Amino acid sequence: ASNAVDESSVQPTLAAGPVAISDSPGVPTPRSVDPIDELEARIAADPSDGNAYESLAGAYLRKAFETADPSYYSLTRTSLDKAATLLDNPVEVRILRANLMLALHDFETAKAEAISALSIEPTSFGARVALTDATIETGDYASARDLVDTLVDMRPGVASLSRLSYYRQLTGDIDGAEAAMRAAVAAAPAESIDHAAALAYLGEIQLEQGTLDPAQRSFSEALQINPASSVAAIGLARVHATRGEWAEAVNTLDDLVEKAPTPGAYGLLADIARARGDVNAATQADQLVDASVSLLSSNGAIVDADLAALLADRGPDAALDALDAASQAHASRNTIFTNDAMAWALTQAGRTTEAVPYIEAALATNPSVASIHWHAAVIFDAQGNRARAATELAAALKNPTISPAQQAAVREMAQRHGLR
Repeated sequence: ASNAVDESSVQPTLAAGPVAISDSPGVPTPRSVDPIDELEARIAADPSDGNAYESLAGAYLRKAFETADPSYYSLTRTSLDKAATLLDNPVEVRILRANLMLALHDFETAKAEAISALSIEPTSFGARVALTDATIETGDYASARDLVDTLVDMRPGVASLSRLSYYRQLTGDIDGAEAAMRAAVAAAPAESIDHAAALAYLGEIQLEQGTLDPAQRSFSEALQINPASSVAAIGLARVHATRGEWAEAVNTLDDLVEKAPTPGAYGLLADIARARGDVNAATQADQLVDASVSLLSSNGAIVDADLAALLADRGPDAALDALDAASQAHASRNTIFTNDAMAWALTQAGRTTEAVPYIEAALATNPSVASIHWHAAVIFDAQGNRARAATELAAALKNPTISPAQQAAVREMAQRHGLR
């Protein structure tokens, strides 16, 4: 998944688990709280105020989650470096740095920072949250299960429940994932950014179950709280696109990119344009994807896995670039999403035989992620394994919002295999 910049919990869309949800100290949750101006004034009056730098780093990081503006990552890093110097690198600075690294997809560094914080303060909930996220995003799902259970035992609130939901989703328990996320929604402070994020994740889970009306309600409620929620806006656009409401889908995405110009939003705009045969619009959206990815990269984000997925969806012409990005991602971490990225890039390059072991690895946890099952169906169908292709296609079809540009191929394969 891959739920911070785009908050997404089920697809590798420049985000990492539900790290936008955190009730740990140092990161304010109510959307009405925006202490940046006050903290900057405090520092101007007393540049040696290390506590103010620490609090400012937390405020900048939260702002990045709220707005998807990557410039806040650089500001967070600068403030953390200053706080570490003035305060002798306290536990909270380490936790905030771990969360920054999660947002930037530097998961190994995030894990190291979280472990360092726990070595000083073994009962730190915030450090354990960060360690859980980093462990999931580096593909150690067995260890992640124990960490998630510990979080829920320590503090059964929005942070722990959202991660329980994410883990269940990645391991195929979609009903359990929905139950946990509903509990997270109920536990989040009303009208907070965490409330909006939990609602958006709930909408994604509802999409995976094929329930469009409930998903639309969840996304709409999330957007009322946080109009810059890319997960909610992209999810709502997917609902519209699935219903053939192309204008509504495009308008929803256009509204989002005015507030939060994220690669995931531009990628869906390109996908919709390809589905409608609008080559010029697709090319323009692809260029905006590249520009927004470049902006993220220039602010320290590691974007290889996400870029691979976006490039592979463009088709064979971008397959070699997609494969290069996917290879870099897979070399750094072995997850269901990096394996899926490798498999899909190889498929787009016409190398489906080589894709098989990667897609098998992506399916190892039986994730409730329709795109992975669709990619598997394409790969096994190309290999002549009709039974396996039909099984994977049936799993994918539970979610009707598979990529708009792939809908014709989905219908054709479903018809050949006698599936509705």
